[in-house]
Amino acid sequence: MLLIRVMDLIGNYGSLEYSEWSSGRDSWRVVSGSLSEPHVNFITDHHALGLRRPQWLVVEMTSLHNTWRASQSKYRPFYGDTISHVPHHITLLSMDLLNLCLQTYDAVRVSAGDSLKKMLKRFPPLIKDCIPLLTSSLKDPQAVEQSALGACMVLMSRPVLRHLTENWSSLTSFISAVLGSSHHESLKAQRAINELFISFQIRFGGVRRGALTPSFNPSECNQALTHDGLMLYVKEILESAASSLHWRYNLMGHGMLLSLASLLPDRNDVSEADVGLALRYSVAGHFLRNLKSELPPLRPISAIALLLLLGTSRLKQVKTREETLSTELQPIHEKGEMVKSCTESILVPILKDHSFCESMVHSLALDHHYSEGQGRTGRGGGRFQLASDLGITAMMPSVSRGWPRTLSWESSMKGESFSPRIAKLFKCLLQECGSSFLEVLHSPLQDVINEVDERSRQCIAAEVMAGILHSDVPCISEAWDLWLEKLLYKALMQANVESVPEWAACIRYTVTGKGKIGQRAPTLRHKILVTLAQPLPSSSSTSLIVKRLDFLLAATVELSPTFLEKEHLFQLAILEEVVKYMTHSAPQVRESVGRLICILYSNLFQSSKSLQKSLTRANYQSEEKVKFPGSSISTDWERFLVDGTLTAAAKIERHGRDSTDELSPNLAISSNNDDDESLKDSVKWMETIFHFTIGGIKSGRAAHLVPVFIGILHPLLSSQDTAHKDMSALARSTVHLLKWQTFEGTYASQALTAILGAAADSNWRTRIAALTFLQIFVYRHAYILERVDIALVWERVQLLLSDLQVEVREMATATLSGFMKGVDSQWASAFRDRILDAALSLVKTKSQSSRDIRSRMTDNGSIAPVHGVVLGLVACILSAPYDIPRWLPNMILALSKFRNQPAPIRGTVTKTISEFRRTHADTWAFDRIHFSEDQLEVLSDLSSSTSYFV
Repeated sequence: MLLIRVMDLIGNYGSLEYSEWSSGRDSWRVVSGSLSEPHVNFITDHHALGLRRPQWLVVEMTSLHNTWRASQSKYRPFYGDTISHVPHHITLLSMDLLNLCLQTYDAVRVSAGDSLKKMLKRFPPLIKDCIPLLTSSLKDPQAVEQSALGACMVLMSRPVLRHLTENWSSLTSFISAVLGSSHHESLKAQRAINELFISFQIRFGGVRRGALTPSFNPSECNQALTHDGLMLYVKEILESAASSLHWRYNLMGHGMLLSLASLLPDRNDVSEADVGLALRYSVAGHFLRNLKSELPPLRPISAIALLLLLGTSRLKQVKTREETLSTELQPIHEKGEMVKSCTESILVPILKDHSFCESMVHSLALDHHYSEGQGRTGRGGGRFQLASDLGITAMMPSVSRGWPRTLSWESSMKGESFSPRIAKLFKCLLQECGSSFLEVLHSPLQDVINEVDERSRQCIAAEVMAGILHSDVPCISEAWDLWLEKLLYKALMQANVESVPEWAACIRYTVTGKGKIGQRAPTLRHKILVTLAQPLPSSSSTSLIVKRLDFLLAATVELSPTFLEKEHLFQLAILEEVVKYMTHSAPQVRESVGRLICILYSNLFQSSKSLQKSLTRANYQSEEKVKFPGSSISTDWERFLVDGTLTAAAKIERHGRDSTDELSPNLAISSNNDDDESLKDSVKWMETIFHFTIGGIKSGRAAHLVPVFIGILHPLLSSQDTAHKDMSALARSTVHLLKWQTFEGTYASQALTAILGAAADSNWRTRIAALTFLQIFVYRHAYILERVDIALVWERVQLLLSDLQVEVREMATATLSGFMKGVDSQWASAFRDRILDAALSLVKTKSQSSRDIRSRMTDNGSIAPVHGVVLGLVACILSAPYDIPRWLPNMILALSKFRNQPAPIRGTVTKTISEFRRTHADTWAFDRIHFSEDQLEVLSDLSSSTSYFV
């Protein structure tokens, strides 16, 4: 240990200074909280800079900084390409430290390893000389356990892993050593080798350009394998020792093979040799056989490898050839024929093997784990329970485009365990092998679909079906008419509650657009939509209706705004159908209808302008509105939804006014006559509209639904407190989301008009709801509202200060207090002057005593104006909770004149003064200088409690 310290001092000069600086820095972090003051306190000014520290602490920090500079003085010149020559004594020290890293004692290995890793970081050229001894310690059967532990410790360091990506000879030696280290049977050695492999997989991002071949050193050329040779070497090890190889080394070997496969050139590259193409398909066939392996982590590795190796399918290659210039067709045609030959000779025989597809589908189904009572927590489903397995498989390269393309606000639309990677795997295999694969896949797919009660089987069936329908191969169109459509419809109709999310994700995957931006429609999209739109029998259950609506929602959410005319007409037909369910008796149906109408309306709104020129139907003559087809609904969408909501809200409000006070608050519907049935339909309509609003905000499509939101804003605010508790709770949830929605341009003025209209409603609860919503609305739109709109807001809120209902007056006070904190000071200053003049006018002369003022308020209705003036003073006082502006003492003095008035004025004065003293208690020693002696005396009288003995 003493020898290692001396070697570290010589080889890593500056390390002692760095250690001193590191320990001093840690010590300072511990004590800095108690030795430093905040830069703002009540003794110094608020604009003072920096933290207050003792002088000795500043001196110590300066010394530590100089120590750090001394430790780094000769470090950076030896970085990267600036290293021209490593000193000879450094090379000798590094080899001695390397030998000490392989010693028997653990403490010696750890200490020597730390020193060696610092030296390798400073002098990267030393790594190449250390690799042979490190790899031999893993691969040599005569090596002891301690040498393997030391070698893994050094190989796991960042400088060494970085060197492996830059030197092909070192990489081949490393891979051969890891795969040949199975003779180390101790648990500690195997754990270290496993951690080394996982670290390599996590940090391996490929090799730099030009490093796929051995260096020009003749000795290295004789020892290092080429890239293709190394892949063949790893593949032969896995195939020859498949039965005797430990499962951990089986996984590591396939992980190495996958990492090497990621270095292959693009399959469309015509420069790739025929030997390399044959090797690609040979490795792909090896991974294809592993899809039915009994080793669970091996199946996802194989799926990733197949997607990586197959890459662009032959179907896409044909399309690419059609778009290529005629001068370039000949080499591409020859390459395509070679690909076809490899597919038919390697992949197709494997797929046609007896019961291969059945075993493959059943094995992949085992990767979908569901714990008991698992809720809809999103995709994943817990595929692997062991952290070690997760480390091997989860860090593999991503080979598929992110899915879904559109925003998912409901986990049920992307499945709980639906894997788009598996769906794309079957899609690639079908594009590669064509009808041969589809024929052998028919029977296994039908078998797993019939197992309705097995969630894992239903999930793999949904993934296989999604890959098939999205493949766009010619044989799919023929199979659709023969058996595929019937099988899909059967799977959708018999899906239970647990498997509906997986099949919804399947539908969403099949209709997803193709291409980089998803604008190209799949071949079977329209046929799938027609299948989903098949009407249900009139006697269908509620669960069946909800299931069908969920499938339609999953399909329409992926439709692009620039879709074809037939898809436009399809959505209009679905709209005309689902509006009939807006007053359905089942709440879950109304929720699904609201979400579906939200998606359909936003799609039609975006595509209406682009389709005006192509559609000649009479319903599309308007250039601004999207209208219903047919004669049953002749108005446009916006007016239909808004007018229906206004009518329903009016019926509910009229029923609430007509209800007697003796009516039970939990009773929403009292009788079965025609009026009550109409009331029931109105309540159901409102709940559907609320679900429509929630879905629009959560889906990110609110910008297209703003006109409807503005139209239903008044009914929404009036529905938060009614006798229908479920509807009111849903309305409050809707308002909670809608209050953070931004209304841009002219929509802000329109929304403000609707809110102010609700603030003038005859129902005092609606006025309170409007004031609550107005607070956040003005905060969100303070910089885009016109001055005319702001003036209307101040005028309306000031009128509500004198409202007949005391709850409304108090809410108006809180609203004005918030306005004066954040808006233009011009409005706040004018309001303060006006309210102070109004207060002083009530107590203008000394002859007008408190008894005279009370005599003017004998009538109940005359209390509201005086209370409104008092509440205006309260709003001004509460708008400055932590400081004392110049106008505040006069406000408090004016408020004190009303302390002897009847309730609720007296209570308001007492409560306000108490709140003022509470918020200014900490700084009262500094704040009291802003008050005169007379004002302090008045404030003291207001704050002290009255005593009987005074």
